[in-house]
Amino acid sequence: MKFIDEATIEVTAGRGGNGSASMRREKFVPKGGPDGGDGGKGGSIWGVADENINTLVDYRFAKKHLARNGEHGRGKDQYGAAAEDIELRMPVGTLIIDAETDTPLFDLTHHGQRVLLAKGGDGGLGNIHFKSSVNRAPRQFTPGRDGEHRVLRLELKVLADVGLLGMPNAGKSTFISAVSNARPKIADYPFTTLHPNLGVVRVSDEKSFVIADIPGLIEGAAEGAGLGHQFLKHLARTRVLLHLVDLAPFDDAVDPVKEARAIVKELEKYDPELAAKPRWLVLNKLDMIPEDERAARVKDFVKRYKWKGPIYSISALTREGCEPLVLDLYKALVQIRDEAKPRAFDERFDRTAPEGSAAAAPGQAGEGEA
Repeated sequence: MKFIDEATIEVTAGRGGNGSASMRREKFVPKGGPDGGDGGKGGSIWGVADENINTLVDYRFAKKHLARNGEHGRGKDQYGAAAEDIELRMPVGTLIIDAETDTPLFDLTHHGQRVLLAKGGDGGLGNIHFKSSVNRAPRQFTPGRDGEHRVLRLELKVLADVGLLGMPNAGKSTFISAVSNARPKIADYPFTTLHPNLGVVRVSDEKSFVIADIPGLIEGAAEGAGLGHQFLKHLARTRVLLHLVDLAPFDDAVDPVKEARAIVKELEKYDPELAAKPRWLVLNKLDMIPEDERAARVKDFVKRYKWKGPIYSISALTREGCEPLVLDLYKALVQIRDEAKPRAFDERFDRTAPEGSAAAAPGQAGEGEA
């Protein structure tokens, strides 16, 4: 299924019903007085976060959403009925922005969160509210008020704990399929991944975290080159970035160190806060290197890249080295959770883990560019 992450919609709440200027007319009751009721409230439009929805594709086609108007008031003290509200269900992780002012309005971060997108207009007052000792037969009433109207831009930022970074063909899709339940398309050509993939990594029956794979980045991605720049926003919510590097490229002219530095530069251009996130270095495709050359190849990369933090060497294809990486990731995420309490994403982790039992997160000691 194609991943739809942006949409623009127009929401118009219902207008309130008019008040009534009615007089009581009943046999044998002269001068019955005013009996006009109030108008009903117009319908409002609400946004609701739903974890069972994972795209904004519905809003690519249904762009206009209108709530009904409230009923007008009537005589005999009859108040108009209020119109029903409308609920627009959206994926968890949706950012709602006022398209006209470019102002962020709401951020749907947890299931069931409900926000008011457009408020319905209030109903008008009937003439029963205007009677007094000097105004026995008021003819005044007020009309209903218009409902709010807004043009909204919806942006979906996936809620994942770990985000994968890397050049095309770095092995990100193979890695996420090896450690999680995700089954992305895998092929021997660049840009196989055309939309983000989410996978749940299970450490045990009660311990898991979510990992996200976005299309590979290339040099110039921050300016719009390639496909990955369209989805860099999804990494903004992640806690840890895994930077996968192809240690055995098919082309001997390709330098893994140069490619790794290019990724970091693109992150810094796109968003300095994103570049400052904890980033772990993962050297992939060990299976493509003879066993007696692996240690020297890794040592040479670390020396030239000047990486000071912990480093992981894996083969996503054979799953060699993946298990220790997954366990360390889980421990680091638990530690981040404990330091940032309270947060909605705490529910995805084991609450029985003793305080302070998690190991320090590797990959935070150095940022690794020359």
